[in-house]
Amino acid sequence: MPRRRPGALRAQNLALRNLWRTDGPYATTAGRRAFRVDGLSGPAIAAVLRAEASRPPDEGLSPGDTAAALRCIRWFLARPGRYLYPEKTVCGCTDCERGSNPAAARDVLTLTLSRLPRHARRELAALVTGLDEQLRRRTLPDPFAHRQPWHRAGPWWHARIHHESHHL
Repeated sequence: MPRRRPGALRAQNLALRNLWRTDGPYATTAGRRAFRVDGLSGPAIAAVLRAEASRPPDEGLSPGDTAAALRCIRWFLARPGRYLYPEKTVCGCTDCERGSNPAAARDVLTLTLSRLPRHARRELAALVTGLDEQLRRRTLPDPFAHRQPWHRAGPWWHARIHHESHHL
């Protein structure tokens, strides 16, 4: 029986490991959300999952939301172009906004950071800080955000210029 080449074995293993990934920010596996958080250690991922599961979902955080929010922001930042414009959804519901709007995904990360223990918060904050720097650099500030009542006291990521063609 012929022996398979090592490169073919590695390619097969890589394909099996990446089965859960899709093009969108909310990658699923057979209807379930993927809970893998790239860039965090095992204990930090366990702390994130505990924080997500410790509260009822109506408080704004359910299992898998942190991983999906990180994927949403990374997916947004991976788009080509010098400047990026976040898109607001037509319906405006929380689930749709979290899937496509990096500002809503960043709100989820803020909520997660507030519920984590110190060691896990430090790891996740390091990831979020790197993403924030890219988000600041690749999105433009909205010069008229101070006129909007919801932007006055809100965080900086809500005061960015959004792509508004969906609302015409």
